[in-house]
Amino acid sequence: LRVASSLRGRSAHTLRSLAPAAAPVTASELDALEAHVRSASRLVVLTGAGISTPSGIPDYRSPDGSYSRGHKPITHAEFVRKAENRQRYWARSFIGFEVFSRSRPNAAHLALAELERGGWIGGGCITQNVDGLHAAAGMRDCLDLHGRIDAVECLDCGDRSDRAVLQERLRAANREWAARRAGALPAELRADGDAELTAAETAAFSVPSCEACGGGTLKPAVTFFGGSVPVEDVEAAREAAERADAMLVVGSSVQVYSAFRLVRAVAERGAPVALLNNGPTRADALAALHLHCAAEEVLPALASRLLARRDADDAEVLIGHSF
Repeated sequence: LRVASSLRGRSAHTLRSLAPAAAPVTASELDALEAHVRSASRLVVLTGAGISTPSGIPDYRSPDGSYSRGHKPITHAEFVRKAENRQRYWARSFIGFEVFSRSRPNAAHLALAELERGGWIGGGCITQNVDGLHAAAGMRDCLDLHGRIDAVECLDCGDRSDRAVLQERLRAANREWAARRAGALPAELRADGDAELTAAETAAFSVPSCEACGGGTLKPAVTFFGGSVPVEDVEAAREAAERADAMLVVGSSVQVYSAFRLVRAVAERGAPVALLNNGPTRADALAALHLHCAAEEVLPALASRLLARRDADDAEVLIGHSF
């Protein structure tokens, strides 16, 4: 069908997929997921790192994810406590962002945008990801619960700026350092644009301060582990969960409490929850349906089915009106 083929074509320039192998979806599983989506008028979608691994972005908890390789992401307390910690973060992020920023929406992101345009996602999307790929795919109603890695905020004056601009400032402040690493891929790319570097490499890295206030501390506009999600985003997510008459979780183990409580809120009201995640989740006991399949396979197939059914229904209406 045309949806699946067009989605495959548009996602051809992604980085190498980092998605773990998954079982193929069965016809009965796809039937059940289609019924789940069609039964809802205010379906809310919750996505996690697993939807972006086909775009070349590592996750945390899969067998090849950051946690499995011994990576411990920086916490909010570590970042604000010492300048040396911020220096280490920005050096590694400078290298990681060179790769991370080349990622593009994959077939799963594009299919969700297609489902939204078709009216099947009436409750919006909430993502735990910071990669901005839902917006890049054309999704209009998506809450970035944990922020965006392509933005920077000043902890002193609150100014918000473009991460790409800071990338060039970092390059200018570290010309020799950057030149030595030009064209070299990081030994290991980690979740959220982090990269493995030695202590000696990070110690030689210079970090500029905020231009808006002339000296403030710059931080990526994301919620680090141990940090707090902005109150307005917490409230927006809670309201979306309260309005939802069904939920679809895609590519998330739902281990982070800010996501789990949303799934629990939907389930406790008796609204059905479906999980599309290649592996167990914290919300397994709350779900009416769990597909251990690849989102980049399932979601385009689902979009094609729904669009084909809509086309068939429209054709029947036209035929009926012609008599």
